Amino acid sequence: MVMLGAAPPGKELEAALLSRVSHAVFGQPVVGQKFQSLDSAIAFYDIYARAVGFDTRKQAMRKVDDVTTWYKLFFSEDCSSGYIIQEFNEIHNHHMVETEQQKFMSSNRKLDDVHHKFILDCSRANIGPTLTFKVLKEILGGFDLAGCTVGDIRNASRDIKAYAQGVDVQMVLDDMARKKEMSEAFTYHYEVNEFDQLVVLFWCDGVMKRNYHMFGDIVSFDSTYNTNRYCMIFTPFTGKDNHGSPVTFAAGLVCSEKTGAFAWLFRHFIDCMGVAPRMIVTDHDLGMRSAIEEVLVGTRHRWCKWHIMHKLAVKVPNRLLRDDDFKKEFNACVWSDLLEPEEFEEEWNRLVEHHQLEDIDWFNTLYAYRRYWIPAYFRDFPMGSMIRTTSISEPENSFYKNYLKPRANIAEFYLSFNHAIEFQRNSRTALDYHDATSIPILATTLPFEKHASTLFTDSMFRKIQEEIVEGNDRCRVLSFMSGETADTYKLGDSKRNAYFVRHDKTDDSYSCECKLFSRHGYLCSHIFFLFRNNEVKKIPEKYCESRWMKTPLAKAVHGEFQERLLTHSSADDRQTVSKKAISMFYGFLRQFETDIGALRAFVAGVEELGNSLQTGNPVTSVAEKRRMVEEFYGMARPETVAVHPPDVVKMKGHASSSASRLISKRDKAIKDATRPLRRCKGCDEMGHHDSRNCPVLKEMRMEKDAGKGKNPA
Repeated sequence: MVMLGAAPPGKELEAALLSRVSHAVFGQPVVGQKFQSLDSAIAFYDIYARAVGFDTRKQAMRKVDDVTTWYKLFFSEDCSSGYIIQEFNEIHNHHMVETEQQKFMSSNRKLDDVHHKFILDCSRANIGPTLTFKVLKEILGGFDLAGCTVGDIRNASRDIKAYAQGVDVQMVLDDMARKKEMSEAFTYHYEVNEFDQLVVLFWCDGVMKRNYHMFGDIVSFDSTYNTNRYCMIFTPFTGKDNHGSPVTFAAGLVCSEKTGAFAWLFRHFIDCMGVAPRMIVTDHDLGMRSAIEEVLVGTRHRWCKWHIMHKLAVKVPNRLLRDDDFKKEFNACVWSDLLEPEEFEEEWNRLVEHHQLEDIDWFNTLYAYRRYWIPAYFRDFPMGSMIRTTSISEPENSFYKNYLKPRANIAEFYLSFNHAIEFQRNSRTALDYHDATSIPILATTLPFEKHASTLFTDSMFRKIQEEIVEGNDRCRVLSFMSGETADTYKLGDSKRNAYFVRHDKTDDSYSCECKLFSRHGYLCSHIFFLFRNNEVKKIPEKYCESRWMKTPLAKAVHGEFQERLLTHSSADDRQTVSKKAISMFYGFLRQFETDIGALRAFVAGVEELGNSLQTGNPVTSVAEKRRMVEEFYGMARPETVAVHPPDVVKMKGHASSSASRLISKRDKAIKDATRPLRRCKGCDEMGHHDSRNCPVLKEMRMEKDAGKGKNPA
């Protein structure tokens, strides 16, 4: 055991001599050894403890007039120290830590500023503690030099969340208010309940507004769960840009799936954008449908086909699930956008009758609402086939979930959302760059193919090129009729389809019975076949006003956006300089790493420069940590809180809902008594079981295992 006390007069020379002996010979504490400060004494003993192989912790201290006069450190081996070592007991109550295990001692695991900065950067990139530690270990040179464990990193991540505990919503609202002051193009609205808790939030920045004016003719609105710790529903408004990629127009968070919450979002969306979309695609949620009918009066509503088809497996009889012919016929009927409404209705009725589906309520309900989801009823709607499902949202939601975390607070959610938006916009910029610098490989010698390559984005040109090749190589004339003002062709293609194509001589326009141009916004193979026959050199201008044009040529579907966007900020300048400093540091480090002398000189020079630039009192580790956490969020912790986080929302499918509770045997028996009987394919008996849990099959398996000498368990 070791105890330290304030140095008495007349003992300084003796203490100094003993200190030198200790350092030179033993490297361990010596009674009478003197230290200038308590911190230097503790630091000395920490070094000794690490060298020998044990951890330390404070046991007791004594103060007189706020000055520490006696200090005792309790170690796992009963040792302690102070200003002057008054007592030293080298006896330990357990074995010393082996050398290869010393990296796990708490004294060897200290998260410094480098660790905290790296952990924050990884958290911002949605990299978890385990992968963060792996990368840090490689950067610092191995496990022994990492200076921490995965648990330490996990604890640091916990501290990040704790920083925003209870004030996360206010942090986000304050940041939105700041952005609103910087640019009128930024819009946000929110509502609170009687307890001043957030219940609904809508936001949209200037770039989102501009994208909506460019590409917002058809909008997909979907609800995404498990994106934050409060289980608020994330509701992004998305569409497709001129590359065919998902683009975000706005976003919302709601605590309710009722009509009022969705209607509130739709109203603020329209007020923000100034114009409603021509079509909106959602799932067939009753609350959404009622809200759309209430707010988006002139907007065509379409149901997501994927959500409907996903329920097919539990709605149709089991016999049909194994019937490949039925599945093929049903998919051809409901997915085809080549059928006219009358043709669809005829085919549907034939399927229902042939497969005896007349008494299944689900099928009857779908047919009653067929105008909401069957492609035949959208054939004449401009770009009606561009978004047939919220699949435009499904990959978008999947994309967001790569950034959003179920246990995130609202500040973390908002931060991750902004990072996802940055990634999305950067991807679009990369596609624009590709369009501006690359030259597509042509598949034919037709001049209008080359012309198309200069007009359309690369992703869309590839689809157009397929139509050009189809028209050039595989289409053929089945019949022809020429008139004074128009020529009419009947063309066949490789899919054994036949369509009438009309060329109006008065305005040199073309129209095809397949309606690909009106449905998808680009010309079909049948019209390209006529272009070749009529020796058309360039695609007529009337077909070059599509949403799929390259960005410099694209025309806004809702008119040009006029509001001023956010400009370059000083924070961006700081990040630019920081990036340059990091690049220079790693460049020189790489250059000098093979020369230990040069490396030491480089480190000493950086340290000397840093000390010379430091003004005033050095920043404490606590203050620096707070600064880094604030930099991580990009938002300061508010002094006052007006809006509080919501309680955890219980939605359909939420794990804590009553629907997911364990059911007693009595309740199960009552429930089974009201369920219809079904025939088990295993035992061919009527009951409430199937082949997966058939008691007869289970008994047969047990008898078989017993015959082989196996344990039935």
